[in-house]
This record gives sequence, C-alpha cells and structure tokens, in this order.
Amino acid sequence: MAAPLPPPVTLPGTRLAVSPLCLGGVPFGLTLTESETFALLDRFVELGGNFVDTARIYSDWEPGEKRRSERILGDWLKARGNRDRIVVATKGAHPLIESLTVPHSAAAEIRDDLEGSLRTLRTDVVDLYWLHRDDPARPVEHFIDLLNVFLREGKIRAFGASNWTAARLRAANAHARASGQEGFSVNQPFWSLGCQQSRPPPFTGYVKFDADLLRFHCETGLAVVPYTSQANGFFSKLALPKDRQPASLAQHDYHTPPNLAAGKVVVELAAAKNVAPSAIVLAYLWSRPFPVVPIIGSRTPEQLEDSFAALPVRLAENELRRLELASASGLAP
Repeated sequence: MAAPLPPPVTLPGTRLAVSPLCLGGVPFGLTLTESETFALLDRFVELGGNFVDTARIYSDWEPGEKRRSERILGDWLKARGNRDRIVVATKGAHPLIESLTVPHSAAAEIRDDLEGSLRTLRTDVVDLYWLHRDDPARPVEHFIDLLNVFLREGKIRAFGASNWTAARLRAANAHARASGQEGFSVNQPFWSLGCQQSRPPPFTGYVKFDADLLRFHCETGLAVVPYTSQANGFFSKLALPKDRQPASLAQHDYHTPPNLAAGKVVVELAAAKNVAPSAIVLAYLWSRPFPVVPIIGSRTPEQLEDSFAALPVRLAENELRRLELASASGLAP
C-alpha cells in the first residue's frame, strides 16, 4: 500500500497550496509529443500533483513553433477543464534566444511577456509569475514596483525570482517592506545534490544555490522551488550495477570526483532506508528548515511515480552532513 501523500505546501506569503513536487515544462512539445505531454500531466494529477512550471522562452531554442510548452499546457488545461485546480507558474524577462547577452528587462518587455503568456496559456491570471533572469544593471525597485502593478491588475497572484543572488533578493524584499508592497515569495535557483560540482550548464545567466542563498533562506523562511533538482538523473544512473550503467555515464555533466564521492553515500543511505537512490537525492533538498518544492523533469509516468514514492523520505542532520562532506572532499567518508 502506498504511503499517504504529505499535505500540500502553502508557499509562505501567498495563498498558493502546492503539491510537494512541481512538474517542469521544458520537455512539453520537445522531448515529449503533445499526446505524451497530456498523458504525463494526467498521471501527475492522478498521483496528487497540482503545480506545473513552464516559461515563455521554453522551446524557442529549437526550430519550429515558439512557446510550445506554454501552448500545450494551455491546451491541456482547456481540454481537462481543470484550470481552477492547477497552480500554473510561468516565467518572463529572459533574454531572447537570438540575443542572449542582451537583457530583456524593460517594463514594456516584461509586460509583453506576461500578457503573451496569459494568451498562450488561455488563462486570465498566472498563479505564480517568475522573473526568469535578473538584470543587475537595473535597481531592484524597477522589478518590485512593476510586479506589484501586475498584482493590482489581477494578472498574477504571486511572484518569484529565478536566478537571482541572495544580495539582490535581500535588497528587493527590503524595498518591498519599506514601500508597503509585496516582495518575492519564492526563489527558483539551480540546486541539487550535485549542482555545486557540475560543469556549467549550456545556458546563460543561471545562479547556483550557494552558501549565501542557504543563509538567506534559513534566515527568512522563503520557499525554494529548485530546478535541475535531480541532477539530470546522474545519481540514479551511478547507482546501477556496473554492467547496467549507460556507456555515456563518464561524459555526464555531473561525472566529477565530488559527485562520485557523494554518489557512494547516496547508495549507502538508499540501502539503509530501503528506498531508491533518487529518493535520497530529493530528500537532500526536502530536509531543510524552509519549504522546498523540487521541480522534477520527468519524461515518463514511471519517473513520476518514482519521484512521488520518495515523498515520505527525509534525512537527519548527520546524513546531510555526510553527503556534503563527501561532495566537498571528493572522498566518501
């Protein structure tokens, strides 16, 4: 008999009650066909999921239709008639694919992104709106004041930052408090057990979860919704018997001495707790003094089921420490 699902997570400072896992929309219409995406979303809901994350920019790096992820999600919401039961998150303010070094952060550009997302998703309001990238050349007041305009217009219910540093988050929320406005309720950084040791991902402007961000979230209790939360499946592949590991594992972005050392501890903890290695990788994020809702990049119903099976797993402080010491030293303790 499956363990009962943990209760929904109410993101602090909002009225959004979300499932403990968020389904990432990058694969929608890219590695997954539309029918496969519909089936995946259906299974996600059956398992208890209600939180889906996409972005205005998703799919634009591939030839063909633009905004595929948002459009397919909007089609699914309409087909299933379940918009009021799904927490929809999308992102704007990302540089255009044809000019990745040029910020896309003017008020008119962000408004155009948001209103375009509303049309593509075929909804009147985005539940959680993210700024996909920061533009440090602009003062934080520019962003906080604009996002509060969107709140007052009823176009968004809450907003978060993706790929912002702790210093910029602190400054932004300090301005929000001083001006009597809403601040960022959620942060979406690049974070997994292996993210500190991975090779740079093939995109620009990302911000990794570092010691400063950890302090910031411990101090404030701000929720984290991390992307690449499962290290692109590296630790699950590493845990397979040698004769079943993919030949390409040595070329995996996370195949580094620190992650190999952490992987040994993952396997030991998984065996001790009688759970899959992927459960330890997710529990590394969940076992924190602030809310963490990992974005999972599942591409099959089986991968979804594996992640949901991990929900009850948590790590003790000494277990977290073992993983972090292994990663830091490159040698399993």
